[in-house]
Amino acid sequence: MDTPFAIMIKLPEVFGGKEARRLGRELKSKIATETPCVVVDLSRVKKIDLAGLEGLLNCMDEVARQDGALQIGGISPEAATVLELARMDRLFQKFPAFPAEAPSFAFTPESAADEVQSEGAVQPQPVAA
Repeated sequence: MDTPFAIMIKLPEVFGGKEARRLGRELKSKIATETPCVVVDLSRVKKIDLAGLEGLLNCMDEVARQDGALQIGGISPEAATVLELARMDRLFQKFPAFPAEAPSFAFTPESAADEVQSEGAVQPQPVAA
């Protein structure tokens, strides 16, 4: 019988398809042999799109396959609004509070310089008066 363990994941300000795929890969590698309890911290999330929501559902499914549980905590107002509009706020259990010293891994995009080089630099355009 596996011993349960907890993972806290802090999502970045923008959580879309690219970040969701990366989260899925990292989560699978971390929970491969254990019974996990995953807490997703949405306190920094300012923008989440449909692919991000689908990524959360996929993570919930993956954790459930390992006989674990996924909970949401530290929800920003923007993330709460999107979850409520999508009626996903009822799917996730809410985690009551985070202790300051809780073990976690921060989920941040790879360096911004890498993204600019790979996607092409976008230059600001002047605004006509």
